Amino acid sequence: MTEVLLLAAVVVVLAVAVAVGFARHRRAPATGPGQVAAPQVFVSEWEQRMRALESTTGLRYTAEDQGFGERVPQIGRMLESDPGRIKAQLVGHWRGVPVLAVELVLRAQTGATSDYRTYTAVVVPRPMPGPWVLISPREDGVWGLFEQFTATGDEAFDARYEVRRKNPAFATALLACGLPQWLLHEPRALGVAVLFGEHKLVAAIQAPLLQAPIGHLADLLLDVAGRVPWQSLPRG
Repeated sequence: MTEVLLLAAVVVVLAVAVAVGFARHRRAPATGPGQVAAPQVFVSEWEQRMRALESTTGLRYTAEDQGFGERVPQIGRMLESDPGRIKAQLVGHWRGVPVLAVELVLRAQTGATSDYRTYTAVVVPRPMPGPWVLISPREDGVWGLFEQFTATGDEAFDARYEVRRKNPAFATALLACGLPQWLLHEPRALGVAVLFGEHKLVAAIQAPLLQAPIGHLADLLLDVAGRVPWQSLPRG
């Protein structure tokens, strides 16, 4: 009887050993002679989507500070000295022009209450430096932190956009080049704020970086830059 129990125990141990070895064999990736199995790398869904965005745009993700606040001080001050409100950055070139895409969190003030919203801003060089002008969607209250807006006199344009500017003469000349009508009929401009910064052009839309139409925003800015008669505008 003792011999039978001992034999049964040995059979059970051998069966368990075989099962464990088989399971390990199935989990381990195949390797050739002298090769070592590569360690498993776990990539989050966000990283996968970011890599896909890099692939489709040709831009690359960077964790290094790109100085957005210094490049675009008009929007940089809206970060209220909180670098943590810049969430992600892409850098590279679009149509041969340097471009920066940034995901950032801005505060919208509505009366006595405020809320925080996620935006994507695309930045390209401005062909010629000059006074800043902001053209923003009227229904987007986040831009109310800027100076008071000024009506242009174009009823259709004023119904959709608000214009804020540093230099009235420059803003008048800029808008006189046909830009208002072009923006009204341009699908890529819908819901987009366009900032003529002193040294940069910026297009911003309320959307996370992974959902924003980065290519369309970059194209919009470059097309705007090509439509403006920079040489004939006031400089000061």
